[in-house]
Amino acid sequence: MKKFYILLTALFCAATMVAQQAPKHAKPVSHKAPANAATFTFNDIKNWSGEGSNSAALVIKWTGSEYSWVFGYHFDGDKTGADMVMDIAANNPRFFVMAADTNFGKTIGGFGWDADNNGFTLNDKNGNAMTPDENGIYNLSSTSFDSYVTASDADFWNSGWMQGYWSYNLATNPAEKISYASTGCTGRKLTDGCWDLWLFSSFSGGSNTWGDFEAIPANEVVPTAVDDIQTSKTIANVTYSNLAGQMSEKPFSGVNIVVTTFTDGTKVTAKCIK
Repeated sequence: MKKFYILLTALFCAATMVAQQAPKHAKPVSHKAPANAATFTFNDIKNWSGEGSNSAALVIKWTGSEYSWVFGYHFDGDKTGADMVMDIAANNPRFFVMAADTNFGKTIGGFGWDADNNGFTLNDKNGNAMTPDENGIYNLSSTSFDSYVTASDADFWNSGWMQGYWSYNLATNPAEKISYASTGCTGRKLTDGCWDLWLFSSFSGGSNTWGDFEAIPANEVVPTAVDDIQTSKTIANVTYSNLAGQMSEKPFSGVNIVVTTFTDGTKVTAKCIK
């Protein structure tokens, strides 16, 4: 009996370490590798985050883009697929993530990119603007990732769980094989030279396949996130928060989350580097 309980405990611990990223109703779908998978290398990556002697690639394929966008990640020691996503989001003012912490690890349900580089606003199911944390993460208490939309059609955003989901894929050489992940990103241990590839799959029709790999632009230092916003609206106030969660009416040195509120009640949220 004692051995049974020990075995049961071990199985439970293993389950909490290896969360299945996809919802149970999703079916793994294989997609042909990008046409330039054999020629696109780590040397082509322009946007790097993290520090260390090991390298990994993060690929995001939104339905609104013809390309599969590639980030680079340097690391040492034990890092997971979840660590890579969160560290890259913290280092990139234009990159946003929606996630939930569950009993089985971190589940990612949304990725966003400020494609027009003039601020990123995500609206909830009631049309209200949401505010991410200081790292650009929209933290939810559950996997209710559906029905969130961006204020700008020019920006990239996909999220979902019941209406669609982000399929998680792994590769050591994407030209040879891209495999559907058998674990969630929390249970994924990065290795030098590995690729983590995310592709949004909708349940409401239409298809999304890998486009050619394209390097995400390197970060640019900008004074504030509102300087480039072209609008006739009147600004009511602007607030800044830093990586420690402190808030101010003036930008902090480094990465800032900037919330611009207009007199008509609308808001624009962006990350900027000062």
